[in-house]
Amino acid sequence: MSEPNSYDAVPYESLPFAHTHPARLAAVAALFGLSPPPVESARVLELGCAAGGNLAPMAEAFPNARFVGVDYSARQIRDGTALLTAAGITNVELKHASITDIGPEFGTFDYVVCHGVFSWVPREVQDAILRVCGRHLAPGGVAYVSYNTYPGWHFRGAVRDMMRYHALRFDEPTERVAQARALLAFLARATQKDAGAFGALVRSEHELLSDQSDHYLFHEQLEDVNEPLYFHQFAARAAASGLCYLGEAQVSTMVVGNFGADVAQQLGELASDQIQLEQYLDFVRNRTFRQTLLVRSSESPDPTIAPGRVRGLHVACSGKPTGRAVDVASFATARFQSRSGMALAVAAPFLKAALFELVSAWPGTVPFAELCDRAAARLNRAQTEADVEALAVGLLNAYLSSDLIEFWAAPITFAREAGSKPVALSHARVRAAAGHDTVSNRRHEVERLGTLPLQLLPLLDGTRDRAALLEATGTTPDELAAALRALASAALLA
Repeated sequence: MSEPNSYDAVPYESLPFAHTHPARLAAVAALFGLSPPPVESARVLELGCAAGGNLAPMAEAFPNARFVGVDYSARQIRDGTALLTAAGITNVELKHASITDIGPEFGTFDYVVCHGVFSWVPREVQDAILRVCGRHLAPGGVAYVSYNTYPGWHFRGAVRDMMRYHALRFDEPTERVAQARALLAFLARATQKDAGAFGALVRSEHELLSDQSDHYLFHEQLEDVNEPLYFHQFAARAAASGLCYLGEAQVSTMVVGNFGADVAQQLGELASDQIQLEQYLDFVRNRTFRQTLLVRSSESPDPTIAPGRVRGLHVACSGKPTGRAVDVASFATARFQSRSGMALAVAAPFLKAALFELVSAWPGTVPFAELCDRAAARLNRAQTEADVEALAVGLLNAYLSSDLIEFWAAPITFAREAGSKPVALSHARVRAAAGHDTVSNRRHEVERLGTLPLQLLPLLDGTRDRAALLEATGTTPDELAAALRALASAALLA
């Protein structure tokens, strides 16, 4: 298979997608009462892996796990293989192949990931994606598939059609992207006085796509194939491939209570099962995109999440305290705000103490049992079973109602301080050395670095002390120290 495709001409920038991380997929499965395979020794398959930017950080974090990526773009496979070689990551194999070519020789996988592919390939490839998940998913394993959905994409599709009508008059990909942007900007200006739904839609799409990269716009809006579908259609096709709906990568989107008691009651009356409920939820929010998790049809997920299932997981909190300082041991209310702006007010001392411990541990995770010990120590008293039960309930409620709490099935490990000869994550060093200003951290998130941290990162291979780093960068000791702290706080040091 040597024929070029659009991803050879315009490579998709290969970056991590946080919700595809096996430790997060396993945590969702555990919350729904399943026993997913250990992440540390898992076999992971990514369909449509591009240049391996999603797999490389996972593989470096879990050297005893094995990773396989498949992509139809020969150029991206070559680029990814070169990066892996330069980074010294040996537990990833990237294969230039079509998803339709995957056969029994691939074996089984504990986790299968397919992000940003399903809606952008023909029906036969979509069927192959579900077939691979159904045939190659190991017992207890979890598959992640993302796709565009209706009803939201009915509206977005109209804007896509307009951009394609104009942009496809031009031959070169870069010119097509530029012309698509120009048309959308024109439509946004032309509809400024339109107070109706169409004007609002055009202006919303213009604002959204203005912040997106050229390669995203080219493949999302200008490709020949972009076929959204309703969730119930996707679920039926998954079931035909021997798969069962587990839930969404973002479990909070499944919680009907987040819409208020009246809406939750009406949804309960409309829907007779989980698939119908999810479809009605899509109608309510005009959903455009899903990140769906699937398991083998022999599994039996329990949609009622028991708080006790939290006890075996690792916890992280992205929030920071806001407002006035409070006495943790009292019932005075402390307020925490997540990075997206969502807020949580907490008065119960044990939960409050635990959240302060999580804030101090950020961006790392804390095992639930250790978190109980740390909360009790902060309160300077022994923990009780009632404390533990209340903490599990409080953390679960925060997880289901906001983005403040995260659950992981494996710890996030990184160096919190730079050593005498600092070492950065190898895949991040290689990307920085290649001139990229974005790298992946231990949380499997994209970090955009400033000038000095970006200059410093490729040098942190464990062979240079502070004096050598100062000489190589031409900085002052204070500037170097600040850059190293920034890299440590971004979870980029090994």
